[in-house]
Amino acid sequence: MKVIVQRWPWRLAMALLMELLPVGTISAQAQDGGFKKVAVGFAGPLGDSMVSSARDGAELAIAEANLRSFRLTGMNAPIQFVLTAQDDKSDVNIAGFAAQYFVRSQVAGVIGHWSTATAMAVAATYEQNFIPQLMFTASGAPYTRKGYQTTFRVPASSDRTAYYLVESAVNVLKAYRIAVIGNDSPFSRSLSEAFVQQLKERPVKIVYQSTVSSNTSDFNAPLKAVVENQADLIFFSANATQAAAFVQTAKRLKATAGLLLTGGVVNQAFTVGAERFPVYTLEPDAALDQCRSWKSFQQRYQAKFSRPPTSFSRYAYNATNVLIDAIRQADSLDGKKITAALHRYRFNGLSGEIAFDQQGNAVNYFYTLYQSATTGWRPLKEFSSDRPSVCR
Repeated sequence: MKVIVQRWPWRLAMALLMELLPVGTISAQAQDGGFKKVAVGFAGPLGDSMVSSARDGAELAIAEANLRSFRLTGMNAPIQFVLTAQDDKSDVNIAGFAAQYFVRSQVAGVIGHWSTATAMAVAATYEQNFIPQLMFTASGAPYTRKGYQTTFRVPASSDRTAYYLVESAVNVLKAYRIAVIGNDSPFSRSLSEAFVQQLKERPVKIVYQSTVSSNTSDFNAPLKAVVENQADLIFFSANATQAAAFVQTAKRLKATAGLLLTGGVVNQAFTVGAERFPVYTLEPDAALDQCRSWKSFQQRYQAKFSRPPTSFSRYAYNATNVLIDAIRQADSLDGKKITAALHRYRFNGLSGEIAFDQQGNAVNYFYTLYQSATTGWRPLKEFSSDRPSVCR
């Protein structure tokens, strides 16, 4: 199996390369060595360690699918999937070039992009070319609201996430004076707005609300304001990198309010100390500490890549397997038929069943509220739809 990665630091060079790169090298129509080569796209800022771990999760799914080997009706050769990764640097313009590259390469589907902004920027391109797009990270609700048939979101939307964040804050953590700080990314804006709107329906007080740049690591001003307003819980909506800097600033300023975080922070260790302030996060998955399927996945991932997986590894693994199973169910490489299969069928994930409604939203969902401890992240409470987790 071959992973093809393209990195283009300059947009002009990128545009030229898009015109010059031969399509046939990874075309879904290519045939080599007695196999029918089928390309699956993966897009995100590949220089980020979390993104590279997600790419490896997708690669593992493809390697395992190739070992099982199947052929479509009317084809003389079995399918062999190939992962082709594009570095979009979380830039909407570069993401557009990557999407065009996937179109020219006739990929069977795309895993990504990484952020809500980039995913939304290219959704129309995939819709116009009947390429299913499976978003496995960003939960921004607007992503599936444009009415495109080819947009699918494996995690739940920000609206649903906000509901369980509020449940966690009010009913589990018993917070009353709550501060809300988010960044200016589409993901954070959508989640913060939904969180605040649902908080207003509860008997609590929002004592402070602020928005920071998605690129800043300076949180002195908002955290000082939080301390002055005597919040007992701070909800911080941002990516995992910013969350780490936010926690360190809160520690330096001797904050005492609990922190409720999002953005995959279970992949990082926060040794703040419960005597100073507790740190919580709500993750879009079942508690996996006793999950046999998760432990098996960990072992296979570790054996292949010589490092442990992150939560994003399993999200991308799930999304890639869903796409591959949809191709099998559709018995076709026709994008329209694959898209129809994604809407119609139910698929197996590491935590349980994965299915989509007509907008492409996840029908089944799992959440776990964790608290940081010296031994790692400790699960406090699980939330889910009616479908049980396979980990129970």
